[in-house]
This record gives sequence, structure tokens and C-alpha cells, in this order.
Amino acid sequence: MKARQSRMNRTGITLAPELSRKMIEGVSEFPPTSSGDSSTLMTIRAPYIQAAEPVGSIPPPPRGGAKDGLPLILTNKLGERLAFERTGTRLYEAFLGKLISVDVPKSPIEPKDVEHILEEEREHFLMLSQMIEQLGGDPTAVTPAADIVGVMSSGLVQVLTDPRTTVDECLGALLTAELDDNDAWVLLTKLATELGRKELVKEFEEALLSEDEHLMMVRGWVEAAALTQPGVSAKSRSKSAKG
Repeated sequence: MKARQSRMNRTGITLAPELSRKMIEGVSEFPPTSSGDSSTLMTIRAPYIQAAEPVGSIPPPPRGGAKDGLPLILTNKLGERLAFERTGTRLYEAFLGKLISVDVPKSPIEPKDVEHILEEEREHFLMLSQMIEQLGGDPTAVTPAADIVGVMSSGLVQVLTDPRTTVDECLGALLTAELDDNDAWVLLTKLATELGRKELVKEFEEALLSEDEHLMMVRGWVEAAALTQPGVSAKSRSKSAKG
């Protein structure tokens, strides 16, 4: 895969020791305008934390919805997965666009494999939306966990959609997403099992099988991207392939 080219880096200070010395002297000449350390910051935050309202709330079932009363934790986690699977489709749409827009010689990543994952992420989103409706919930409602996971995953979206990031760099963001997604489906399966909801367990287990495949594929791409970089020996690549 295409490697980054070495060039002048504007963030280091060791290449300019004289300028570094002057910068340190400047810190001494113009010290912070307030006293205190990180403990002061914690003290300031404490009353805000204590007085803050929750991130959000879990809405009651709409009129005419299911009467069996799902536990709040399951309702919350279903909303979380729905939000994350929506983001997952956006991640793979962005990744596919980047992959077909740049020339990556000898890339192990086939666009059709990315399209396959994208389609399954979309299917999971639709399945969850329909499931929430069937259980008497509102798939358009943003639960607290959905709100939080939206904020968490926004950084992943920024990495994938940044025109400066390479295909290899985007793989790290995808791996982070797949690791989180995989564990979340495991937890949903355990919750449904504990609650005796066999019909939900079956759906979650099928989704988890797909997510296992996604994780395996992305892990393989990440490894291939690293081991095919200039400077990595053919011997190392051979050992990895034998595994």
C-alpha cells in the first residue's frame, strides 16, 4: 500500500534546539495567569457534575405499543446499536469512496468486500429499527446511550471523511469501530438471553456472526497494510502469512 513520504515535520522541537531554548525561556517570562493544577480543575467541575441533568431519557412506549415492558437497559442498548449501525454505513460509504478514488497498488482490499460489509451494516440498521417498532418503541427516539455513542463515533467519521487521510490510516478507525461493535452485539445477545427473549437472541446471534466476519476482514487489512510497507522484510510477511 502507498506509504507516507518522509518530509519536514513542523511539530518537533529537537531539530531546532536554539528555537526550543527560546520557547522555554518564553514560558518562564510569561507564566500562567492563574494558579492551581489539575486538582483545581476537578474542584471546579465537581458542582457542575453534581447539578447536571442526565444526557437524555428513555421514552415510554407509544400508545398502542407492546405491553410487556422491556427493561430500560435493553431499550437503551437497542437505541445505541441503531445509532452505531447508522454510523457504520456512513463509515464504509466514506471508506469505499476513498478506496476507489486513489491508486493503491497491490491492495488486498477489494471494493466488493467493502460493499459487502456496507450492505450488512445497513441490514443491521433496518433490522434494529423494525425490532424497536415491533417491541413498541420509537426508532427515531435518541436514547442516552445512542446520544453518547454518536458523540464517540463522530471522531471516526472525521477520520474517514478527511481528504488528507490515507486508506491505511482509515483502517485504524474502522478497526476501532468494529471492535466496539463486536463487543456491543455480544452484550446485546447476553442481555436478551438473560431476559428469556429467544426471538431477540436469534436475531442478535445472526448479526454477531456478520460482525465477527467484519472484524476478521478489517484486522487482516490492517495487518496487510503494515506488513507491505517499505522497510518491512519479506521474511516478516512470510511469517505472518503462515500465522
